[in-house]
Amino acid sequence: MIEVPIPKDITKVKTTLIGPFSTRMVVCGLIAAAVDFTALTLVNAIMPGLSLNTKIGIGVILAVPIMAFAVVTPYDMPLEKFLKNAFVLNYIAPKVRTYQIENFYNSQEEEAEKAKTEKNFKQKVFSASVLRKHPDYVMYQ
Repeated sequence: MIEVPIPKDITKVKTTLIGPFSTRMVVCGLIAAAVDFTALTLVNAIMPGLSLNTKIGIGVILAVPIMAFAVVTPYDMPLEKFLKNAFVLNYIAPKVRTYQIENFYNSQEEEAEKAKTEKNFKQKVFSASVLRKHPDYVMYQ
């Protein structure tokens, strides 16, 4: 029996920029490095007596949330999209939603009633002599 390898689905392959890192990971890593460098420079200027372990701890605390946006993908969504959806669902959208539908048959009945009322105009009675003089008069108001 001949066996043929089935190609992988190319939509699930993530493109890489540098080594195994995607563009998103590289950009977030650069942002985290810039934030860490700035923060550690300020910490050195303000409190020069801190130990190296404390400085590294401060850098990690600042870098982890930024790198989470690069690595974490809950429900196959970017983290910022997931956080936005969770915020809207939990805080902005109402907890109890009313079920509203547009009934097709009710709208048809309303249109039929509207058409019926438009047809039932009050008739104006003209005398025969007036109609002979002005044949283009309309019988409806």
